[in-house]
Amino acid sequence: MSPAANRPAGSPHDGRRDGQPRFERFVVVDWSANATPKRGKDSIWIGVHAADGTRHEPLNVPTRIEAVDHLAALLRTPARTLVGVDFPLGYPAGFAAAAGLIRPGQAPWEAVCSHLGAAIVDGSRNANNRWDVAAALNERLGSLHFWGAPPRRSGPHLSCRKPLPASVAAATPPLEPFRHTEKRLRAGGRHPFSVWQLLGAGSVGSQALTGIAAVQRLRAHPALADRLQLWPFETGFTSGTADIVVAEVWPSMVDFSTQPHPVKDAQQVAALAEWFALRQRHGTLEGLFAPQLPVEAQAAVRTEEGWVLGVE
Repeated sequence: MSPAANRPAGSPHDGRRDGQPRFERFVVVDWSANATPKRGKDSIWIGVHAADGTRHEPLNVPTRIEAVDHLAALLRTPARTLVGVDFPLGYPAGFAAAAGLIRPGQAPWEAVCSHLGAAIVDGSRNANNRWDVAAALNERLGSLHFWGAPPRRSGPHLSCRKPLPASVAAATPPLEPFRHTEKRLRAGGRHPFSVWQLLGAGSVGSQALTGIAAVQRLRAHPALADRLQLWPFETGFTSGTADIVVAEVWPSMVDFSTQPHPVKDAQQVAALAEWFALRQRHGTLEGLFAPQLPVEAQAAVRTEEGWVLGVE
């Protein structure tokens, strides 16, 4: 656990007020797995909203490398910050063990972060090796869980189309198509895609591979390593005490229609950052960090799958 997690409650540096955890800044990131630099629709947008109500114009960056650099520079400034990222921070329970990623003393989520941080190579102009990484993970699993590659990148360990159930069942133990948080979303009428799907409108698999690798780079950044925690993996079902808390979010979960920006992605990051600030102001933010979970799901969510902040 980072030194930030051991900081005494109520110290000025952690942004607490009246004995409750307080964030001074809310950052929401709309991620992209584009293979070339891109701005505008379906590219990377970063929204920032201060706890005091100060609005910032959403920032559009063309590459993931620039996005990580910008976030690192932003987060170096002293302000307790909640960072929401719109990609999964984990995989269905059992994945890390089935893929043989866990080293002694590692939690499953940490093993995945460490592996993807080392395996994913992201170039300065967005060229990346996510297809190769997905194929190698399938080979480790002995099954075709990851799917959705372009025809030219398909092969014996990565298919273009969703594999037949028999191909997926080969993993030991068999892995679910959805995490507990996605099941909760689907039960509420939402339609999240499976993290195994890498390509296609609405898919999140490529964003997860490149996004988790980017988060790992932030975790390893010398100026941030002792100040950053991932929710709920390192904080438990609380907002923690670290200077920087990173959580998975779903930008479309709040109304963004009143945001004054022509690009939907920019509207969403601005609206969600503002929504978190309003929840804190009204005293209802902390409850989002402690979703109501069945007892049998708590360990999986806490140690490997993660959860979408705001899904209750």
